[in-house]
Amino acid sequence: MDTIHLIDTSIELPSLFTYPFCYEPHPLCQEAASAVQTYIDSQPMLKEDADQGKMFGVLVVEATDDNLRQSSCQTAFLAAYSGLLAGRNDWPWFVPPVFDAQEPNGYFKTHEAQISCINHRIDQLEEALSAMYQDDDYLRTKTIVAQLISQHEQKMKASKMLRDLRRMQHHIPPEENAMLVRESQFMKAEMRRIKKHCEVMESPWKEKEENLKHEISLLKQKRHADSDSLQRWLFSQYRLLNARGEEKDLLTVFKDYYPADSQLSSAIPPAGSGDCCAPKLLQYAYQHHLKPVCMAEFWWGRSPKAEVRHHFNYYPACRSKCLPILSWMMQGLDVESNPMDEPMAVAPIDELIVYEDDCLAVVNKPAGVLSVPGKIGRPSIEEMLRQHWHDDTTPMIVHRLDMETSGLMVVAKTKGTYVSLQKEFLEHRVEKTYVALLEGIPQGKAPEGVISLPLMPDISNRPCQMVDAVHGREAVTTYEMLGEEVGRMRIRLRPQTGRTHQLRVHCAHEQGLGMPILGDELYGHHDNRLFLHAETLTFVHPRTGERLRFVQPSAF
Repeated sequence: MDTIHLIDTSIELPSLFTYPFCYEPHPLCQEAASAVQTYIDSQPMLKEDADQGKMFGVLVVEATDDNLRQSSCQTAFLAAYSGLLAGRNDWPWFVPPVFDAQEPNGYFKTHEAQISCINHRIDQLEEALSAMYQDDDYLRTKTIVAQLISQHEQKMKASKMLRDLRRMQHHIPPEENAMLVRESQFMKAEMRRIKKHCEVMESPWKEKEENLKHEISLLKQKRHADSDSLQRWLFSQYRLLNARGEEKDLLTVFKDYYPADSQLSSAIPPAGSGDCCAPKLLQYAYQHHLKPVCMAEFWWGRSPKAEVRHHFNYYPACRSKCLPILSWMMQGLDVESNPMDEPMAVAPIDELIVYEDDCLAVVNKPAGVLSVPGKIGRPSIEEMLRQHWHDDTTPMIVHRLDMETSGLMVVAKTKGTYVSLQKEFLEHRVEKTYVALLEGIPQGKAPEGVISLPLMPDISNRPCQMVDAVHGREAVTTYEMLGEEVGRMRIRLRPQTGRTHQLRVHCAHEQGLGMPILGDELYGHHDNRLFLHAETLTFVHPRTGERLRFVQPSAF
């Protein structure tokens, strides 16, 4: 088969299958990825599209029947791309999709075309509505109506002022007062007549407007219902296998993965679910009796504007779409454990406390330790302090550092201290500086400056953050390059805001420094740690009013 490619079997096979959400690519996967990259380079049409940015994946497999044994080789690899490549999902050399929704006359394309027709009709109606608002007759009518009402309102206001002045005079005759009342009633009646006349003038336009809006509303309701129905039908066609030969459709996979009381248990899977590299690769392997050995995914081409992706970098599988899918499809495989769940040795908390009094403590958090308890089995500063102080309520985490980041953080021991320090942080009166090592030397960047890139969570790939000028929250960082160290740049960073992963994205994103922090496996490459350290922390002591400054040099 031209989708099964032989691979060098002199490399030792791993004993466990890749944990796809946190991994180091196996040498076999690296060799397979190199072969994919060579192939893409040789195909101008594919390369042109891939250069715009595309995720590719490789799966090393072993034969479980005679389909590969006949060629005297039992180890090979499969290749895949996420979504479409150059408008197609059926390119030879790569595995096919789990389900082909691209057939021109198939159910999906036929109904998708019907929804497109609804979209086209909505566009026509909205254009007609917009054209009506710009029509000369419509605008003239609106102007006349506004003038008639405005003129009479001014007339009523002037008349009322004269009546009020007359009434302020003493001893006006009863008949004159009655005349003033009749005048007021007449003016109000006249306003009602004017408004009625205006309604008649506007009625053709109002009727047209209401008809257009009503039709648009009905079409949007139909579009939503039809889209939802079509999406559910589509996901029901994705019949996903696992290593035991069991099968579930995509809707059932998501429903079974999330607890019944979760909002996600009845939610439709995200768009594009089942079309990522990993599900395609495993599905093809199971269908052709191939044993999955190891897997990896890499990025080719330009980085998206919002996300951080680097050419040829390896990336974990996305969680929003692939976590439920791969959790099902890997059942029956012996899979590596999640490295984040592995226990780690941590120095005793009393060795990490830099300063302590009856109000607060300053702690030097090691890399790999959480600030607060999380879902993974890693120790946290909060838990360690609670055990150290033998108090379930005392440790109040004022601010957090990412698990991978080391350095100084302040912890409150009283509610009053916590509130006071929180206010200092909110008012940006706390000064923090970080030191980092970048993977390389930023090109074309000033030695110091300000990075302002608004950030928001990447919903489809948590916990990553993405740049979004419209919906992102303001994120500002000042930086200062300190010097080169064997092809890497040491840099000082001062966050002016406190967004999640702010420093990491601002360094890695092409609109920032364009160079990831060394060891940043989310936005760059894996290393033995993330080379980011909170070096200084300055704040006013809530009780004494003294300005305290702490310095903790990095260990790298």
